[in-house]
Amino acid sequence: MKVAEMVTQAIEPIFEGFKDIKLVEVEYKKMQDGMHLVIYIDKETGVTIEDCEFVSKAVDECLDDLNPTGDETYRLDVSSYGLDKPLKHDWQLKKYINNKVNVKLYHKVDNLKEFIATLIGYNNEEYVFNKDDNNISINRASVAYITPYIEF
Repeated sequence: MKVAEMVTQAIEPIFEGFKDIKLVEVEYKKMQDGMHLVIYIDKETGVTIEDCEFVSKAVDECLDDLNPTGDETYRLDVSSYGLDKPLKHDWQLKKYINNKVNVKLYHKVDNLKEFIATLIGYNNEEYVFNKDDNNISINRASVAYITPYIEF
């Protein structure tokens, strides 16, 4: 099992005990100063430095016991997921209902492979978007990713 998967499975139960902080993703990646274990979190009201410190302390003992890297040195980073990252969970999508999102598809649907639209809704089977006053239903398996639309 990969380090990120192992850590995700180990710390998910810890997050179930949190009232409002959600686990989005775990990455184990090489950076300029060595290996980093990055835990991305999100919160309805926005992530603060205090939230990151809280999560870091909450998972520390679990990670020590787990030893996911087999005693290899790594740096633990707890970070806000960021506005430019793909929305991976339904609880993230819920925040963007009736807002514009960027949509990237694996293959063209109605001559579209990448577009900006308003997220109208979703279920286990499909997403519903409004583009140019037309509703478009797209099977979830056809969507590579959805990111928030950031307007400057």
